[in-house]
Amino acid sequence: MELRYDEDFVEAAAFLCTSGRRKGVSSLQIARFHRERERLYAIPDADERNTAFFRLHLEWFREWGLEDVLADLVKEFPLLRKKLDVLAVRQTRGKNDEGVELYVNEAGRRSAIIALSPGAFERDGSLKDYLRHELTHLSDMLDPAFGYLPELDLPGLNPAQQRLARERYRLLWDITIDGRLSAAGHTPMASREQHEAAFSRGYSFWPEARKADTFANLWRNTAPRHAEFLVLIVDPRGLRDAHQPAPGASCPLCGFPTFAWVAAGALPPDLVPTIATQHPGWTTEQGLCGRCLETYEALAGAASTSGRRAG
Repeated sequence: MELRYDEDFVEAAAFLCTSGRRKGVSSLQIARFHRERERLYAIPDADERNTAFFRLHLEWFREWGLEDVLADLVKEFPLLRKKLDVLAVRQTRGKNDEGVELYVNEAGRRSAIIALSPGAFERDGSLKDYLRHELTHLSDMLDPAFGYLPELDLPGLNPAQQRLARERYRLLWDITIDGRLSAAGHTPMASREQHEAAFSRGYSFWPEARKADTFANLWRNTAPRHAEFLVLIVDPRGLRDAHQPAPGASCPLCGFPTFAWVAAGALPPDLVPTIATQHPGWTTEQGLCGRCLETYEALAGAASTSGRRAG
């Protein structure tokens, strides 16, 4: 497996070292770096000059031990070295851009990209904690036993329900990752108590005993499976087989939980065809929330007014 770096990333990491924000970088090294860099401006060809800058930044990236931090962590994950052809590191483009992505080309070659802020090299401890978490994600993706799929199969869920299901999937996966890291003696990204509180919020509709047992099993799970997560996110309330709306269940139209269900007799018959057209598969037995009823009544009123004006 080959480690590669984005030009902007190694340049920003090198300048972080020269700024004094990383411990162990001597003033003599910083002075030598600037002298060597200044000489490169004399190269007349722009492409050659850019290439020379990248090589210089990469040399110092290695001399200051930044590559060793990454390489040593990768060694902790045998599947990465066995199944990846390339692991590339690029600079983040924003606050929510950090993370890891896996790519597989038509020939079956696998590569991965880690988006990382160069500023993370200010503190090796927190950097290692973060990278262990993300590399465990990547290792799971590469593990055939985990059964990772790039797209979640969420049939029968509307867009709002799909977003909620994906959030729950990420939560469950993070719980198992930090549970494994904690058991191995590493510092997790979030503590057991923090994860348990998040899980309790995400599954607030479950009885306390069920929440406690399920969370404990997730935290102790040393070999989680994609399929196990799907069972917990697709229909956590067990409502798929329900023939009537349940308090706190999601409205089949907007996807938001509601306790304000519209009584069957209160649904105007003339609205049913419109709703069914926009939501194929919906039936009156599934019901709808009060807000959706108000929306469709308002739309029907607007259409009626428009029709009278046109006439």
